[in-house]
Order: sequence, then C-alpha cells, then structure tokens
Amino acid sequence: MLVLGVILSFYLFNGIIYLNAQSVTSDEGGFYNYAKRLVKGNPERLDPVVENSKTPIVVLNLLPRAVEQLIHPGTHKTDWGKQDFFRARYITLFISILAILLVYYWARDLYGNAAGLFAAFLMSFSPNNLANAVFVTTDSYSVLFLLAPFYLMWVMLRKSSVKYFILFSVATAIAQLTKQSLFYLYVLIPGSLLIYFLVHRPPLRFMIVLRYILFFIFIQWLVINLGYYFYGTNRSLGDYHFMSHFFQSIQKTFPSGLRIPFPKPFVDGLDMTKYYDQLGGGFDPISGSGKVTILNHFSIGGSFWYYYFVSILFKTPIAYFILMFWAIGLLIGRRDFRLFIQNEFFLFIPICFYVFVFSFMYNTQVGIRHLIFLTPFVCILCSSVVPIVKKNYQKFILGFSSLYLIVSVLYYWRNYYPYTNEFIWNKTFAYEYVGASNLEFHQGAFFAENFLLKHPTVHWATETPATGDFLIRVDDYLDIWSRHQYDWLTRIRPYGQVAFDNLLIHVEPSDLRR
Repeated sequence: MLVLGVILSFYLFNGIIYLNAQSVTSDEGGFYNYAKRLVKGNPERLDPVVENSKTPIVVLNLLPRAVEQLIHPGTHKTDWGKQDFFRARYITLFISILAILLVYYWARDLYGNAAGLFAAFLMSFSPNNLANAVFVTTDSYSVLFLLAPFYLMWVMLRKSSVKYFILFSVATAIAQLTKQSLFYLYVLIPGSLLIYFLVHRPPLRFMIVLRYILFFIFIQWLVINLGYYFYGTNRSLGDYHFMSHFFQSIQKTFPSGLRIPFPKPFVDGLDMTKYYDQLGGGFDPISGSGKVTILNHFSIGGSFWYYYFVSILFKTPIAYFILMFWAIGLLIGRRDFRLFIQNEFFLFIPICFYVFVFSFMYNTQVGIRHLIFLTPFVCILCSSVVPIVKKNYQKFILGFSSLYLIVSVLYYWRNYYPYTNEFIWNKTFAYEYVGASNLEFHQGAFFAENFLLKHPTVHWATETPATGDFLIRVDDYLDIWSRHQYDWLTRIRPYGQVAFDNLLIHVEPSDLRR
C-alpha cells in the first residue's frame, strides 16, 4: 500500500500544481453555471448551445462553494467567481483519484498486486487523463463511470453476488447522469453479457433473469429521475420539440400521446447531442461553423473516419504502444478463448466499441478528450505483462517503457492538455497533425500572458496587419471559427510556440506586400 500511496500522492501533488496553472477553459463556465441552477431546482436546458452536454454530476463541483457558505454565510466574490472555479477543480481531481484506485483493484484482481500498482502508475502518467483531471467538465467523471459498471459487472459474474449486481445497476444509472455518450452502455452491457453467456453457458432460469432485468430497469428509471428531480417526467412525446432528425423520426413513428417516463432535460440532452453530431463536429449556430481539423485537412460540418485513429497515434505515449503490443502478444500466445471472454473481454469490448462508433458513426470530433474514458482499460491491459517479467530483457523493456513514459509526460509539466508524443518531434507544428481541439481548450492563457510580460517586443495577434513578432492561439491560426480575422497572419509559418498551444510568428514588411 506504501507504493500505491506514493503514486497517488504524486498524482495529487501534480494535479494541484496543474489545476492552478490552467486558465478557465472553454466549457467550464457552462458546466459550473448549469450546476448552480440545478441545485436551485431547475435542471431545464435553457440554452441549446451552452447546455447541450451538461449533466447533474457536475453538482459535486459546487461542494467547495457550499462548504464556504456554511462556514462564512453570505460571502460575496469580487473576482468574478474565478476562485470558485479553481476550488471546484479539486472535486474533479478527487474523482480522478477514485478512478486510479479502481484501476488498481481491477488489475490487482486480474494479474496480482504488482500489476495493480503498475496499472495505477500508468493511469497516473496518462497525459490525456492528467489533462482533463482537474477541469469542471464531465470528461474525468466519465472515466470513472464507464470503468465502474464494467468492473462491477465483471465481479458480479465471478462471484454471482446480488450485492455487486445492485452496485453495478446503480453505477450504470449514475453514468447516465455523467455523459450522454455513456448511454451506449445500454447497448454495450447487454451485448457483453450475451457473448459471455453464449460462451460459458451458465445455468439460467428465465424467471430469475427476468427479475434481474426488471430490477435493473427500475434502478435506471429511479436514479435518472432523481438526478433531474423528476422534472418533466411522463411528458407526452408530442409535447417535445426535438432538434435532431433521429428524435424527430421517433416522434413521427410513435403515438404523440405516448408518455416518456424520463425527465425532460435528460431526453433533451440526448436529442441535442444527436443534433450537434448531425451538424458535424465543432458546429456552433451562434458563433459560426467550427472546423474539424486533422492532418492539415479541414471540414465544416463533416468528419474524418480516421480522426480518432490519428489522434490516438500522436497523443498516446509511445510507451503505451510498446506495452499494449506486448500485452496483445501474450493474449494471442495464450490461446484460451474461454478465459479471455471471462476476463480481458470486458477490457477490450469498450475500447473496440467506442473507437468504432466514434470513428464511423459520429461526426463530433473535437478532441481525444471524448475518448479518455478508455484509458483505464488500456492501462489494465498493459499491466498484464507484469506477471511474466522474469528475464533481463523483459525487465529492461518494462523499465525503459516506464522511464520513457515519465520523461515524455513530464516534458509537459503544468500543461498536459496539448501533449503529443515523440512521433511529432517539432512541437511548433503539432497543429498540422492533430488540429486545434487536441491542443487547445483555452487552458494556456496564463502561460501566454506571462510570456508576453517577459517579452515586450512580442504582441498578441491583431486584426490589423503589422510587422514584428506576434503570438496567436492555435485555433485562431487555423481559423477554426471561420471568422477570417487573422488571414494576413495565417499565411506565415510560425517559428516557435508558447505552452504548446500558442504560436510565434515573425512578420517582415515583405510579408505584408504579398
């Protein structure tokens, strides 16, 4: 437990340093404000742009503010609530630590204590996990609440325990209060169980199975409704004003008087998610059409089937690839299909499912953060190599991979969001490979401001052409929002970067005459 304590302590220390170094990101304000309105009893989605993806789980981020009000009633802020944001981030960090603990327990149960510690270590040095582990968003929550149902389902099947079935049902329901993409659990879970039962053929009684299914459905209904205060529950299908073609087609297919037994904001959230996916990633009807960018290719309202494959290739530490290929090789060498279905199957299926769905069935392509909930499964799989490490060359590979991971990640100390691995050697041009959304979440403003204070000859990019040195955000350089504010500047290649998400550009008089 000492080693685990060291891992978690470093992760906590690292997280605290990181959360205070990051400026308020693009989405945090929307999540925090929705949470404040939720605790006041109004979960309605008033703004279809700002509140399309907000969920009740972020209410937890209000705990520091609530405690402060209990200790010092009537406290008023004079900093526009910035202090509240940074304190709220500690809750997300705590949730992220819980996910690491769960990774440890699952890997330990599968492959032994040493493997559990190694999995926890890998998780604590995942740059994409670190990057989102402190923000007031639902990405880190989704890491825990995709992992928890699968872990509990795996334990439930091993122990045939009613207790774990109840925990599994509740965790699955809480996942629906976390992130809309976790709605796919209602496809993944039945599919996983079906394959498991077909392979292992345990004795099942129809009535007992039916009782379990009905109880599971009841728990989903109860928890989801409680999460949204039963707001708009049992509303008629015809009373909804759906935005997406998918839900509009459902509305046309079924009787308008059909009662929906779930809260209106929950249904609206699913509808809005489908609507924005229908329009294409990054599309914002108020501020303009956000481009999807990858490998220097651009798309407005479209998508690239290879977006997430490329993002994974460049934003995953190379050490992970080494360990993952090693682990897959061990699995292939074992050739025990029944044992695979009993164990590693529950790690592989969410990875394969979500990568496939997000690549070929989704247009929402705004960064690898939408897939970070797969990181725990990868870490546990990688830890499967630990029990077989006996020979010197195996020890070398494991040690080298671990050290390589630490160096690669800590190179981005205090600013993990724009992490790219060593396949992109010159970080100035990382945007040419992974676009803007994989590098920028508006988190690097503090670093840029400090740089400008220390370098008075460098200026923020302006809409007015001028000579000299300029600093410009990656998404402005790529003109993600099609505003054409910096067209005069974006024709010039950058010569450097600040905090990996701001580009330095030198403009000569000859550049302006082009």
